[in-house]
Amino acid sequence: MVGIPWKVRLSCCALAMVAGGSFAGASEVITPPVAISPVAIRPRPAPIVEPVHAEPGPDVVQLPPVGSRDVTGSRFPSGLTVHGGSKHRAILLTFDDGPSRRTTPRLLDMLDELGITALFFVKSESFGNGNPWEREHAAIVREIVRRGHMIGNHTETHRQLPLLRNAEIEAELAVSERKIQKTIGRKPRLIRPPGGALSERVEQLLAENGYTSVMWTLYPGDLEVHTPEEVVRTFFRVLDRRERETGERGGIVLLHDTKQHSLDAVPRLVEALQKRNCRLLEEGEELYDIVDDLGYFIPGHEPEQTLEERQETLRERAQRTCNALAFRQLVPN
Repeated sequence: MVGIPWKVRLSCCALAMVAGGSFAGASEVITPPVAISPVAIRPRPAPIVEPVHAEPGPDVVQLPPVGSRDVTGSRFPSGLTVHGGSKHRAILLTFDDGPSRRTTPRLLDMLDELGITALFFVKSESFGNGNPWEREHAAIVREIVRRGHMIGNHTETHRQLPLLRNAEIEAELAVSERKIQKTIGRKPRLIRPPGGALSERVEQLLAENGYTSVMWTLYPGDLEVHTPEEVVRTFFRVLDRRERETGERGGIVLLHDTKQHSLDAVPRLVEALQKRNCRLLEEGEELYDIVDDLGYFIPGHEPEQTLEERQETLRERAQRTCNALAFRQLVPN
């Protein structure tokens, strides 16, 4: 290999040193800083979580103050089973299987017009998870409470409880309790077992979970018949038969706020009871009273106003109603 003269080597080294220094200086002065990709410095992204549309809580909606009205039956001891009969002509309307956006709001307006307070056993499957359809139903449940009606649990899936194992029943209760409490801010204490199906085991389990079971004695068959007239006729057949056979002249009525013909039957039923009251008023008998509290059917837990005290006011109101009915019959349209 031919050797490189020492002068040439010296010249090359000098040039390299000058060039290196010049390039180094240039990189510090005129070369813009290299942009570092954000991806390179960003921490590992958190897993994506599906947004949850939380239901407005009781702090968002206007509800009756706690203590102003016992809308969940918290004053009743757990473990009771209210069978629903009465020796008095006391009538309590209850509605199962709602809420339904097609029918329940209309029923609430109707009850306001009639001056009736009812008890609603809601099936929690239709509300509480946050999609728009369920938010609409949750708003209806809050409206039921806002208007002063009572609320009870009708389970999540409407399965008959004696057919379920204890763990399955408690799961049903846990889900429905959570949804109702989330919706109205109060825990339910009343329950209507789907289909009225009970057993000693189920009653014990419901009692351990703090519930009072509410049954009925007057069922107008609104799931079996299809017109409001049939509902009213069936109601009075049952009412009269129970009075003959058991001496019970009133009771808890089972209707369903998911049926249009059930809603249409309510004002007809009220008008028919008012007409009966006109006859009873003339005879000096106790009048039919559509009451506003479950306590009238639980001895020892009646509201402050007794049925006898209600009768005094009811007789005055019935006299005015009967006079108006008689006037309409005398004056043709």
